[in-house]
Amino acid sequence: MLMSFIQGLSYGARYFRFGHGGIEFGEDEILRVCTPDPQECVHFLVLGFEGASEKIIGSGRVDFEVDGKSCELALVVKDSWQRHGVGERLLVALIESARRRGYTEMRAQVLATNRTMIEFLRRRGFGISDSPDGAHLKLATISL
Repeated sequence: MLMSFIQGLSYGARYFRFGHGGIEFGEDEILRVCTPDPQECVHFLVLGFEGASEKIIGSGRVDFEVDGKSCELALVVKDSWQRHGVGERLLVALIESARRRGYTEMRAQVLATNRTMIEFLRRRGFGISDSPDGAHLKLATISL
């Protein structure tokens, strides 16, 4: 179901989430996405009906850093479901999950060209700064 969701995303949505828009994923990448280690991350899916069938419409993940204080956010919502509150609900659930585990900071690396995600995170209290990894990335950070 998850791979079908990923393959059903637009090229742009796949590019902004995974760093490439192609639908060919290596076996290691498929395993990493579909079988997260609960000690290292939390991964939530949102299901919705499209026609008569239930499908994944959103995916949110937080990878926990070994420092026990910071975590990294990844979030994607199917194009046709964007601007319907799916991303907001995912973000709230992910923040709450990280807080319950005692994490104090969440961050996300966002491509500088992904203005929609940058504004989404800014409106929800994330500070946006240039990434030390280069001008092509922005760093979104929020204290939990």
